[in-house]
Amino acid sequence: MKILSRYILREHLAPFIFAFVTVTFLLVIDYVPRIVNQVIDKDLSVWVVLELIGLNLAWMLALSVPMAVLVATLMAFGRLGSDMEIIAMKASGVNLLRVLLPLLAAGCVITYLMVQFNDKILPDLNKEARQLSSDIRNMRPTLVFRSGVFINDIPGYQILVDDIDHSTSRVEGVRISDTRVDERPRLIVADSGYLKVTDRGRNLQFSLYDGEVHLMDLTDPANYRKAAFKHQEINVAGDPSELIRTERDYRTDREMGIDMLQERVDQAEGAIIPLQGKIEDSFREKATFLLADPFEPQSTDITADSIAFLRLKNEVAGWHRLVERNREQIAAQKKIMGKFDLEIHKKYSIPAASLAFILIGAPLGILAKRGGMGAAIAYSILLFIVYWAFLIGGEDLADRGLVSPFWAMWSANFLIGAIGLYLLYLVLTEKPLFSWFRRIG
Repeated sequence: MKILSRYILREHLAPFIFAFVTVTFLLVIDYVPRIVNQVIDKDLSVWVVLELIGLNLAWMLALSVPMAVLVATLMAFGRLGSDMEIIAMKASGVNLLRVLLPLLAAGCVITYLMVQFNDKILPDLNKEARQLSSDIRNMRPTLVFRSGVFINDIPGYQILVDDIDHSTSRVEGVRISDTRVDERPRLIVADSGYLKVTDRGRNLQFSLYDGEVHLMDLTDPANYRKAAFKHQEINVAGDPSELIRTERDYRTDREMGIDMLQERVDQAEGAIIPLQGKIEDSFREKATFLLADPFEPQSTDITADSIAFLRLKNEVAGWHRLVERNREQIAAQKKIMGKFDLEIHKKYSIPAASLAFILIGAPLGILAKRGGMGAAIAYSILLFIVYWAFLIGGEDLADRGLVSPFWAMWSANFLIGAIGLYLLYLVLTEKPLFSWFRRIG
């Protein structure tokens, strides 16, 4: 039986590697166009772009491994079925469940490893990927000075140079418009000068000669001033044109491990308890006040029933506002709980999809044995669509509070696993696929 187990696992290894590489490649190809606009004109090195793609490979691997398990199972059992090896095993007295045992054991190992990956490695890589993307977005596009072309890439400035010598950095006919203060724009013109980039590309320094500075006041047009100069240094501050790495402690829900997520859930749950206590205390207080026997007014200065009723109405309205405010805070804390609880279940449910895909992939591969690789890919795509539709739809419903985070993340696994068990039953009993419908007819 050890020989059979090794044989079954070996039959799945090559299809798994093929599917894993293919699915990961497709996810990378789909991701690359998203970052084109982000890195274009930023003069980034190839290594930084590869680092950005590499960091985002983490979440791709979390998705591609379960997908590869499904494709490998469909292809392997499809081949075993088409080559009559399944029939030969049955003739030798080997139960199909025994054939599945090594595969389910391997699925459990993959599930465990992927849960650890999602908990310990993926959050940190997601955080690094987000920070690198943010640092790249904060970069100023590489400035390319051309004669007679406006430079608008620096916020608050417009720069026009009539002529520039790139070998000496000498500029002719310089006009710098400074609009950082809307009410007091400034215009600097000069016959010539030199340009230098300072502070790692963060600032531009113009050494200008024979020019004028025009100061305007849009709130008072009469307050216009002009000053001539023979030589003046003008510093133009802007965002860095080089990549400056930053480090932030803030983490989103997808950048937290299970322990950190559970801590946030516990904090939100702990915040709900005193809010519920306030509502209960206010109910008891008002019930005691209204149901007192005999009922006596709180103050002796009430001289008319209308005044007493008005005061009671205002007090009830104030109590109602207090209750509603606490209920809104409870709803907000429950939403926070659901958000982090959903992420916890996601870290378990997506890796566990490997087991569900094994349960449905094995019998489906045998039933579609004559379809070969084309049938395996077609069934895989269909199951992927169903799985992700349930996952995305469940997450949306959980965000709205219509279903619990547990069912939002696990319903797809339960559905696919249940269908897989039914198909496995049909294969074991050698019943036709639609036997149940035929009995009804």
